[in-house]
Amino acid sequence: MQDYEMKGIWRKVTDLLAGEISEVSLKTWILPMVPVYADDKVFILSVPDAFSYTYVIQWQNLITHSFASVCARPYDVQIAVTGSQEIMEALRRSTSPNSSAAVSVSPDEIRRTAAQLNPQYTFDAFVVGSGNRFAHAACVAVAEKLGGRNYNPLFLYGGSGLGKTHLMHSIGNFVTRKHPEKKVVYVQCEQFVNEFISAIKEISYDDFREKYRSADLLLIDDIQFIEGKEQMQIEFFHTFNALHESGKHIVMTCDKPPQSLASLEERLRTRFSSGLIVDIQPPDYETRVAILKRRAQQNNVNVPEDVFDYISANIATNIRELDGAFNTVLAYSLLAGSIDLEVASAALKDIIQPRPSRQITAQMMMEVVARFYNVSVNEILSNRRSMDITLPRQVAMYLCRFVLNMTFPKIGEEFGGKDHTTVMHACNKVSSDLNSVNSSLSHDIEEIKKRLSV
Repeated sequence: MQDYEMKGIWRKVTDLLAGEISEVSLKTWILPMVPVYADDKVFILSVPDAFSYTYVIQWQNLITHSFASVCARPYDVQIAVTGSQEIMEALRRSTSPNSSAAVSVSPDEIRRTAAQLNPQYTFDAFVVGSGNRFAHAACVAVAEKLGGRNYNPLFLYGGSGLGKTHLMHSIGNFVTRKHPEKKVVYVQCEQFVNEFISAIKEISYDDFREKYRSADLLLIDDIQFIEGKEQMQIEFFHTFNALHESGKHIVMTCDKPPQSLASLEERLRTRFSSGLIVDIQPPDYETRVAILKRRAQQNNVNVPEDVFDYISANIATNIRELDGAFNTVLAYSLLAGSIDLEVASAALKDIIQPRPSRQITAQMMMEVVARFYNVSVNEILSNRRSMDITLPRQVAMYLCRFVLNMTFPKIGEEFGGKDHTTVMHACNKVSSDLNSVNSSLSHDIEEIKKRLSV
């Protein structure tokens, strides 16, 4: 059976299963399975590991019945672990010269799917700009020198839609391709927590630990979901130690730096901070244009420069929103028959709206600065002196002074009763940094001004 046929059947089966199995179970256990072989009688599905197998097998009969409903014929549906004798034998049969069956999935694809990696997320497909250049370089270094002590763990943080997950998958795809003998495991923290809860219920700790502690590279996304979960933090602490002490690599993403994970155990916080911590900033205008041009090239469409400019100038928050706006324009252009500024403006009329004239206040200034630096207004108003909070606070004070023309005492009052000398110091510090040759602060301030439309 050809690749597209098997995938089509499996897609229909999972659609049926969605009505029978909870959404969490479907995403955690069913969707990671891959069809690897099929003929007139047998249909073989691959699961990533033995731990997953122990949960998937409970739905064996339901899966078999779903196949019968979709195909109108009985299939011997077999479920096996990736790399097992059953899978290797299936691949051998399917590559036999006398076999009418075709290999559906290459070994590389099986490894990527077992690791739950998106093959489209690669370093080549990642657009590098000023806000993510260091993060990109760090991820490439980890992928090329897997197992070294440098950058271990690698902790990427930043707002939603800035490319953290793309970079994480890029590491996994690179390692899977260059080092097929390495075990790569990617997991979203929410799934990690769900699997741990299942292990508690089924008393199957050993299988759970084997899955994660045997990894050569553990990629865990949105680690902030571990906050407030005491038992989960204990388990991850020991998993972290087991991997780190054996020279295995750990990469994590988060929406904030480790020191801002307030309800995380101190011993975990220090371990997260023991390697390399890298933040990813929102893309600047030039990077946004480059991303859109890459998307146009991928879609093989010609887009006028003023359309790139229109979208990039008005969608500045994150890459995900930028992609969404571009896709909307492409869809609208199919109906309009062309792509120009008028079409783009009409397509995005509900997304990009003319900004009414407004009076900018200190509160609004703080909110915009807070979003830009991925902190909260409360943190800006606090007395915390860590660099990730001090810089946004000083920039907000500087802009209140030189954009809103507020007095030092008035700024201090708006910023939680700060002394006017503190405000003066902040403004002087930002002014001094702006004059530094290697400072990227001027870019930050110009970007914030664009968001304020001042």
